[in-house]
Amino acid sequence: MENVIQKPVTINRYIWVDLIRIIAIFAVVAIHVNNFGFVWNKVSWIDWWASNIYNAMILFAVPILFILSGYLLLDKQEDDRTFFSKRFGKVIIPLVAWSMIYMIFANNYNIFSIFTVDFVQKFWSNKIFYHLYFLYYIIGLYLLTPLLRRILAHANMSDILYFLLLWFLFTPLNQLIGFFGYNIGIPVEAATGNLGLYIIGYAIKKTQITDKIVYLSGVIVATLLMVMIFGSYIMSMNSGKFDNFLTSLNITQTSYAICLFILLRETLDHMTLKTSRMKTETISAVAEASMGIYLVHPILLHYIRHGLFGVFLLSPSFLSPIISVPLVTALLFFVSLILVIIMQKIPLIRKIVP
Repeated sequence: MENVIQKPVTINRYIWVDLIRIIAIFAVVAIHVNNFGFVWNKVSWIDWWASNIYNAMILFAVPILFILSGYLLLDKQEDDRTFFSKRFGKVIIPLVAWSMIYMIFANNYNIFSIFTVDFVQKFWSNKIFYHLYFLYYIIGLYLLTPLLRRILAHANMSDILYFLLLWFLFTPLNQLIGFFGYNIGIPVEAATGNLGLYIIGYAIKKTQITDKIVYLSGVIVATLLMVMIFGSYIMSMNSGKFDNFLTSLNITQTSYAICLFILLRETLDHMTLKTSRMKTETISAVAEASMGIYLVHPILLHYIRHGLFGVFLLSPSFLSPIISVPLVTALLFFVSLILVIIMQKIPLIRKIVP
């Protein structure tokens, strides 16, 4: 969403929006860096546990971006023409451009690969590169947003809670019982996917968040972290391979992301109430580069994985994941940030890193 990882909020009392965006994109980079947990029995126990803990901590990233977007977009007052003209150019152009870049990159830098039927098929089916899927989800939610705004404008909180109850039952809870061999066979298509997270953001905005809710959210976040960490370990032990039930719409991860959003929103809002102008501008500049960081970092990560100047920073034999995951994530985030800031200063090029 443009309001999620594109345009920063510069009003001081809304700096928390930019900070959540930055935290989420940093976590996305960390997710892509951290893959040690997936090699069960091939790394030391301490390395596996470090990776497993990191994994549980950072998988809020994408869900929280959808929640933030719903919080910011679904009650915004603007006509449909303004909505589409302001946002689609900032998604479609980067999607087409980066699809071409990553197609060339994935085909050993063969520029002619973008002039093939294979490229067209992969572009339409979202199969060019693993991280570009997020832009497809953005476009899908954009297409629904004008209709959702009209529906929500005439809905009361009971209507919204009813929809969210259906979504919770047919998406997160349904995934949970699926682990035990059961599935709800009733198709409720409108109450599936990331739409629920999008609308949860709106519901949070329309709800008065009390200190009790914030405290309860903190307790739930801490509890779910333990559940996810030890749950992955138990399931991996039972299956003899890495078994992660932390799928993007699982009950644990969605609940974790929802409660963490509430916690961060309230905590960061109080912390940044008196932030200086210089700090505000710095935060906004980083937030403005977040979409670009998301789009460019996989290329840089590829070179790090394959040995940067002969140094394999992500090899457990060279450096433990305890150190390498946060170190490489910070390095990758910073280098991507610098690269994006430079690209944003170049005419035409800036359109692909909005």
